[in-house]
Amino acid sequence: MQISDPEHLDAYKRAMVTLERYGVRWLNIVFQAHMKHITSNRIYWNKTLLPSPAKMVNLLLYARKHHFHTMVMPIFLIDNAVGDEWRGAIKPGNWNTWFASYRRYIKMCARAAQQGHAAMFSVGSELLTTEKFENQWLRIVHDARERFHGKLTYSANWDHYQYVRIWNKLDYIGMNAYYQLARHPGYSVEHIERAWQPVKHQVLQFAKQHHKPMFFTEIGWDNLQNTIMAPWDYIGTGPMDPNEQRRAYEAFAGVWRGISPKLFAGAFIWEWVPGAKPGEYGSYSLQGQPALPVVLHWVAGSSKPPTNNP
Repeated sequence: MQISDPEHLDAYKRAMVTLERYGVRWLNIVFQAHMKHITSNRIYWNKTLLPSPAKMVNLLLYARKHHFHTMVMPIFLIDNAVGDEWRGAIKPGNWNTWFASYRRYIKMCARAAQQGHAAMFSVGSELLTTEKFENQWLRIVHDARERFHGKLTYSANWDHYQYVRIWNKLDYIGMNAYYQLARHPGYSVEHIERAWQPVKHQVLQFAKQHHKPMFFTEIGWDNLQNTIMAPWDYIGTGPMDPNEQRRAYEAFAGVWRGISPKLFAGAFIWEWVPGAKPGEYGSYSLQGQPALPVVLHWVAGSSKPPTNNP
């Protein structure tokens, strides 16, 4: 659940009530700061972009009251991205200044996660160009450990998790899972399941080699026809096909269920947007989508349809 409107947190609380009724027990709470350009030296935030620490804690405690375990995952967005620029491709003019700014952000969020009784905390997400700076990341992990006493992870990009140098300092190997699993629309569930097999083998072997469980910090497909071809494309184009989204989730559930939690700890679904309208073009959010019963059955052991649309 990405907190993109910090001035209207009641909408996220209403969504939590609905998800509780569905039997969901884990939430990934994503807070977002900002960076003006990929070359900027600082991350910034204010009350219209990011909840205050007190509001972060309030939201996390509300989730706890409604029987959720939470992971806090701080991210940042690029305000003036050009073309395919994103946070995985940042190149600040001064890396030391940038890391000092990022550490302030992580310290603030880690303190809030501790006060809000979160179960897990991610020290970063998809920061590919930063991952070579091992000493800087070791300082970030140290900062997080000092302020947060739960489990730590990092959310690696699906094509770059092998290059992260701090897995031995974390409790879980985290990564997103936006793999291309089809070359054209219309693949059957069985075909998509076969496409998952080499990925499954590779990432589970990686987890075994590092002697710790892995999990997916994000999996998700939008409701467009090409979603299994390019699940990372959140501004996709083309015709809608909600059944393509459903088949993607059916295949995922078929491949990834039944694995020992000592090796595979699970996955967070991307995403659930408060107030999302059923059938909204290009939506990853599952309200009213054919994929929702599939996900509820896998996540919560239920196929009960929604009773409202928060």
